[in-house]
Amino acid sequence: MNYDAIVIGGGITGAGVLRDLALRGLKALLVEKDLPGRATTGASSHLIHGGVRYLLYDRPTTETTAWDSGHIVRIARPLLTRLPIVWPVYADHARGRTTIETLLESYDRFQPLKGGLPHLRLNAEETARLVPQLKRPGLRGGLVFDEWWVDPVRLVEKNLDNARANGAEVREKTAVTGLVLAGGAVKGVEVLTPRGERETLRADLVINAAGPWVDKVARLAGLSIPLRLQQGTHLVYDGNEAILRSPAGRFGLLLEAEDRERYVFVIPGGDMTLVGPTDITSPDDPDHLSPQPAETAQLLGTLRRYFDSFPERCSKTIVAARPILGQTGNAKLLSREFQVLDHAARGERSGFLTIAGGKMSDFRLMGEETGNAAVRLLKKGGSGRTHSIALDGSSVSTEGSADRPTHPLTPFLRRHPRLRELHALAHLGVGLAGHLARRLGGKTRDDTVDDFTRRYNAPASGL
Repeated sequence: MNYDAIVIGGGITGAGVLRDLALRGLKALLVEKDLPGRATTGASSHLIHGGVRYLLYDRPTTETTAWDSGHIVRIARPLLTRLPIVWPVYADHARGRTTIETLLESYDRFQPLKGGLPHLRLNAEETARLVPQLKRPGLRGGLVFDEWWVDPVRLVEKNLDNARANGAEVREKTAVTGLVLAGGAVKGVEVLTPRGERETLRADLVINAAGPWVDKVARLAGLSIPLRLQQGTHLVYDGNEAILRSPAGRFGLLLEAEDRERYVFVIPGGDMTLVGPTDITSPDDPDHLSPQPAETAQLLGTLRRYFDSFPERCSKTIVAARPILGQTGNAKLLSREFQVLDHAARGERSGFLTIAGGKMSDFRLMGEETGNAAVRLLKKGGSGRTHSIALDGSSVSTEGSADRPTHPLTPFLRRHPRLRELHALAHLGVGLAGHLARRLGGKTRDDTVDDFTRRYNAPASGL
C-alpha cells in the first residue's frame, strides 16, 4: 500500500502531525516503536503553558506558545484542568517579590490567549495560610498564576483517535529500521513489525517527528539534524493529597532551586505529584537515558529549602530528553522554538520533512506547519483544520480568537541569543517601571486566600 505520508514517532508531535494530515484528507500512517506517548511526552511536566520563564530571555516564544496553548485548550478542554501555581518568595532568593510580580504582570498580557487568569499577590501571612507546610523564616510572600494540567498520554491517544476517525492509520510497537532511498529521494520506511517481520511501507512523503530521536532517524538518510539534548528528571509521588494540603483547594508550586539559578515545579494531578524537572546535558543517544543521583539530590535539596518534612522516598523517577534545536551558549538561554525542515530545499533529499524542537504546549501549531509543508510538497490536501475541530470531532468556534502573533525579529534573535535575552529584559525593564509607578500611586493591593478560593473554586471559566 502506498501512503501520501508516513509519520515517524508517536509522541505528541507525531500525533499532532498525523491528526493534521488526516483532517486535510491525506492518507497518512504513523509508526511508533513502542506505545504512543510513553516516552518523552509521558515524562513531561504535564502542563500546557505559555512558559513564564521564557519571558526572561525569549519573549516571542512565550507569546506564540500561549497563543497555541489557547487552541489546545479549545480542542481538548475535557482533558484539561486549570491549575493555580504558587510561587513563594523568601528573603534569600535571587529575585524578590517585585521582580517576580513584574514578570507575572508581563505574563498577564498573554494569559487571555490561553484562557489564563491574572496573577494574585499574597503577603507572607496569606501565603502561609494557603501553603501551611512552607517554612516561615524569611518568607516574604507569594505570587499565584495558573496553567493547564493534562495527562499527556491521554492527550496523545485522543489525537490519534481523531486521526483514525478521519482515515489515518497507526502502527505501534513497529520500529523503523531504515528508509527506502531511490534517486536522491526518500520513498518510504523499512520497519520491524511486532511479530518480528520486516516490511517495506511506501509513501510519497516521510515525516520525521521523532522528538529526541530526529537526528537518529535523519542519519538513516545520510543526513544530520543539529540537536542539543537536555535531560529532565522528575520525582514521582503516588497520590497527592498528603503532599500539598490546603482548605483552599488544589494547587502547584514553583520553587527557586537549591542552586538559586533554576526553578522546580511541584505539580499535583491525576493520582500523583511530580517534582522537577532538572536540566542537565543529556547523553547523545536518547535510548540510554537514566536519572542521575545528582539530579535526585538536587530536587530533594530544593524541597528541603521550603519544607521541614517532605517525603524523601518517591515512588519512582521519570526521565526524558528535551529535543532542543542545536544552539550554542548557556543552557538557561536555549530557545524552545521549533522548525520544519524541508530536506529538498536544503539541497539534501526530496520526499523528506523533519519537525524538530518545540514542546507539548505548541504541538498543534507544529502539526499545522508540518501539514502546510506536506500539502505544498504533495500538491494535494486541504487547509489546516486542527484549530476548529475538537479532539472528539465536534466543531470549535474560533470567533474572537486572536491572530497568530508575528515577530519579524525572530529569525535574527534566533541567531543571537544574547540579543534575544536583552530584547526580553528590555520589555521587563519597561514593565518594572510601570509596576513601581503603580505601587507608588497606591494602585496595587495584596490579595487573600479568600480571593484565591473564590477564583479557583468558582465554576469553570476561561476558554
